[in-house]
Amino acid sequence: MIHIVRYTADKKAEWDAFVKDSKNGTFLFLRDYMEYHADRFEDYSLMYYNDGNLLSLLPANRKGEAIWSHQGLTYGGFLLTNRAHAVEIGEIFDKTIQFLHEEGINEWYYKQMPTIYHQQPSEEDSYWLWRNGAELVSCHLMSAINLHSDFHTSPSRRNNSNKLKREGWGIVCDKEGLMKQFWMILSDNLRETYNSKPVHIVEEMERLKSLFPKNIVCYGIISPEGNLEGGTLIYISSRVIRTQYISATPYGKKSKALDFLLLHVVDYYKSEGYEYFDFGTSMEDDSMHLKEPLIQQKEGFGARGIACRTYKICIRS
Repeated sequence: MIHIVRYTADKKAEWDAFVKDSKNGTFLFLRDYMEYHADRFEDYSLMYYNDGNLLSLLPANRKGEAIWSHQGLTYGGFLLTNRAHAVEIGEIFDKTIQFLHEEGINEWYYKQMPTIYHQQPSEEDSYWLWRNGAELVSCHLMSAINLHSDFHTSPSRRNNSNKLKREGWGIVCDKEGLMKQFWMILSDNLRETYNSKPVHIVEEMERLKSLFPKNIVCYGIISPEGNLEGGTLIYISSRVIRTQYISATPYGKKSKALDFLLLHVVDYYKSEGYEYFDFGTSMEDDSMHLKEPLIQQKEGFGARGIACRTYKICIRS
């Protein structure tokens, strides 16, 4: 019989070991990453045991009479190992609904993980979401390149990249002080273009990078005059490279410096054997409409659409 317990700090080692062994986990689900914003989210993560053996995890937070899996993470849902069977996962859903009802939870929002992050097939949750009458409440469009395919990059991007290389533009990676410099460019750009700011402050990101130096990498592009004119912060998981942030100065935009930088990064990680390059979503503030120029820019590198779905389950009375 499956038994559910709330996550507590004494279970950190067990939680992290399971994430690393799961068929669909990434470093975002390790507790050191999840807890960088613990002051903003009330943790409500669940652990599922069967005969004393850990079977599954649900990274989650509580907000009022609803739980989310997870508002502070790019994606969520159940983490599973290859030992979990489809029928067991159905029981996990049933037990979760029963548990949440007993805890006074009325709604469960389930942010499904895009399939490109699965290390093995892991879409059993799609079936059980349907079986439990889950309602699709949002669908964001992410753009990604299949690095193992014959993807098409716009010739103009390649030509411009080659031009900048001839002119003496250069690329740096994780240079001392680079993160702070890039964050200034990023913050200025978001404020002037979208009247917004980065989700993370630079101190948070520097701390996360210190905890996950192999998973979080900052690249910058340097003009022939020696100035930083743009950059990208990438997240590295076992199969996927994700651009968490991309930005350039006005001069960098005019020079199309990001063409040079991003093509360099895409080509490098393709040569390293990674399977996908994820450019993230391109949604307006209303979370429904696309930022069309932005998604067209990503498509110019050869990226194509992947749906990022969030479902709502009404807890049965």
